[in-house]
Amino acid sequence: MTVGYIYPAGGKAGTSFIIEAGGLNINQATAVFISGKGIKAEIVKDSIINKKNIRRKLDDQSSPQLADKIKIKISIDKNAVPGLRDLRLQAAKSVSNKLYFEVGQYPDIKEQGISTREKPNIVNTLPATLCGQILPGERDYYAFEAKKGMRLIAEVKARTLVPYIADAVPGWFQAVISLKNSKGKEIAFNDDFRNNPEPVIICEIPEDDTYTLMIQDAIFRGREDFNYRIDVGEIPFIKFVYPPVGIKGKRNQVHIEGVNLDKNSVIFKPEFEGKGNFSIQNHPEYMSNLVPYFSIHPSRKITNQEQINNRDVVFDSLTSTKKIRQYTVDLVKNETFTVAVTARKIGSMLDARLSLYDIFGKKLITADDTEDAMEGLMTHHADPVLKFKAPATGKYLLLLEDVLQGYGTDYFYLLERKKNAAEFEILVSPANITIPKGGSTSFMLDVISTDKKIPALDIDVQGLPSGFLVSNTEIRGNKWEISVTAPEKAKSQTFEIKILATEKMKNKAQDDDMSPETIKAVAADNMMQAFYYTHHIPALNFMAEVTTEAPFSLHFEPRIERNLHEALIIQANDTLLSLKIILKRNAGFNETVSLQLNRKNKFITLDPIEMKPGETEKIIPVKLNLRNLQGQRIRRHQLAIVGTVNSQTDKRGKRTFENAQFREMTPVVLLELK
Repeated sequence: MTVGYIYPAGGKAGTSFIIEAGGLNINQATAVFISGKGIKAEIVKDSIINKKNIRRKLDDQSSPQLADKIKIKISIDKNAVPGLRDLRLQAAKSVSNKLYFEVGQYPDIKEQGISTREKPNIVNTLPATLCGQILPGERDYYAFEAKKGMRLIAEVKARTLVPYIADAVPGWFQAVISLKNSKGKEIAFNDDFRNNPEPVIICEIPEDDTYTLMIQDAIFRGREDFNYRIDVGEIPFIKFVYPPVGIKGKRNQVHIEGVNLDKNSVIFKPEFEGKGNFSIQNHPEYMSNLVPYFSIHPSRKITNQEQINNRDVVFDSLTSTKKIRQYTVDLVKNETFTVAVTARKIGSMLDARLSLYDIFGKKLITADDTEDAMEGLMTHHADPVLKFKAPATGKYLLLLEDVLQGYGTDYFYLLERKKNAAEFEILVSPANITIPKGGSTSFMLDVISTDKKIPALDIDVQGLPSGFLVSNTEIRGNKWEISVTAPEKAKSQTFEIKILATEKMKNKAQDDDMSPETIKAVAADNMMQAFYYTHHIPALNFMAEVTTEAPFSLHFEPRIERNLHEALIIQANDTLLSLKIILKRNAGFNETVSLQLNRKNKFITLDPIEMKPGETEKIIPVKLNLRNLQGQRIRRHQLAIVGTVNSQTDKRGKRTFENAQFREMTPVVLLELK
């Protein structure tokens, strides 16, 4: 079940309205979940629309993945906090991906059919939020009165609402907006604001007149998921703050660069460590937009010194026309030196490049763009990480510059020397899982490491109720699947799961500086961009829901499930692994269940096999293709069996989708080659 868009993707606090959701298999949805407080949502009965059999025109850019549509009734409390919320659909056995739903501050103005410059949508009062969808080749127009001297803001949310589109290039709605007066003269235009693909117009109105705002896709694509929200009016808007970094729990002075603000400087006390957001209340009724803010642990100090050490974090800007900063660093022979720039992640204009020189002026290494898998929404990973093994003891010179030779206050950056120990982060996806009573489900952990070698990790799964079982939690590799099995008498409930990862240390007697670090996994949903690229989109929490029992459940024999933390040993000359599968059928369920591997694997294969009506146990032959393991360092592989009932092929256009009435799985077991 996948949600492709929601329209309109938000509404003003204190209002009730109907929205439409489009996607794949969303007609199975029974409930709507929206994060945060103050919102009620329910599916409108008899609102399901399925357009898969409608004949498509030659110029139709519609997608079969948007064919299913439902209507949802939304009621927002007048005191609901403005901002973006996570919206998901829930079915009896699954939870959809998330899309953003916005609690707005201004009245919504929905487009009324096709608009033109001559016949635009009329906006009677500002500020307002303009809501619409761009269809193929379409432009939307909105007309409003504005007075001379008004500092007008038009802020677009388009890619924000649907971050990535799987079958589009570029892989998102690339909005373009322009503002013209009554004579057709262009007053303002924007297609990207700073380093954000979302456009923003900031302009001072030159005279009393009727102005028309136009929005389109940059290359005239369009579809239902090319939807937008535009906040328009003399509204508070922050361009950036300086400094955008401070100490967690301490009062930090922040200068604000923006428009229509009551103040340009405030004291800010960040409550959380790491990357967060900053906004201010402007006048009694309006909140500003959000901009990035980064907070440092209280044990560390922020400096602008020219010596790089292990204790302090350097913060500065390229404000000089020299457009370069120089730092010295003391290194010991064979020491690994790692230094990272944080700039684009905190709203900087800097496209940084690092270069390391020896004392004779010889350039030793240069680092430019470094991809950060934890920044799934970033389109240009411009922050470099430099790693270097010192050939000799002595002083070295580190140079930082902007690739495009830009400079200014907003070319700010953090420069931090990293520990010599391998650093890693963990992503857990999907961000929401459902576990049937008496059955199993699984989630995936992705290990993001600064080293080529992925550290061995011990995983601690916290928050599970009593009686729940988890599969092997000793990670070896960059991807690891973990299953969760609920007892048959589990209570129906929703709860948060915390995943903690600790690096396994070879030498237990190491000093404090090399003590193993424990980190919390970040929940994320996966989205595809432009037919190929997959991105992790961070979510608020990793949540699980225990659902009603399925008509059947799949299990391995008890001796295996009692010891899911232990690996099943296979030998190098083994060609077959016989596993007993137990099918627990509920009363009245006597369907054929088709068995297959949960995930394809070139080392492990299983020919399609069925458990006929009445069968409750079966020995299945799993083929081991161990010759494919020759030369491979990884000697551990995971295995789970999936059972489907009434699986059907659904052909939509040129694409084929496999749907099943029921789909259940065994726990995940570990195979280890000796």
